[in-house]
Amino acid sequence: MPASVTSDTPVPAAPAPVDVERVVACVRGLGLRFFLDDEGDLGIPWRYVTIHVIFQDTRAIQLRGVWHRIADTDHLSALRRLVEEWNATRIGPKTYLTIADGGIVRLHGEVTYPLEAGMTDAQLEDFVFTGCRLIVAFMREAEEFFPDPLRGNLEP
Repeated sequence: MPASVTSDTPVPAAPAPVDVERVVACVRGLGLRFFLDDEGDLGIPWRYVTIHVIFQDTRAIQLRGVWHRIADTDHLSALRRLVEEWNATRIGPKTYLTIADGGIVRLHGEVTYPLEAGMTDAQLEDFVFTGCRLIVAFMREAEEFFPDPLRGNLEP
């Protein structure tokens, strides 16, 4: 036994597979509001963004936030500058834009974690807490850049 480890030192929990039930327990433990949609997917609503928990099979877990506001292509270059500046100067979340039919522009932020080895409860809590905070920080900055309505407001 290494000198730094004594019989009183707690042994960290072993990583375990992550599923929706573990994420729900984590979100509850963090005291966050959440909902489960009709397909059983978990969403975490915030003031500027709703963050969805997405599983990519058993390979990865992703927190993907979508800004509550929408824009049209008239605002595309300013939104693109915001995204490029954020991605160039910060380590996360990854940010990007999507353009839907009809010229509706949506702003996204996402954080991904590989799941092959599973996660301990502490790792899962850190991922959810930090990932949500990063995405919310990006959306808060978007709100500061665009304080006036762009096209609409989709807040719940």
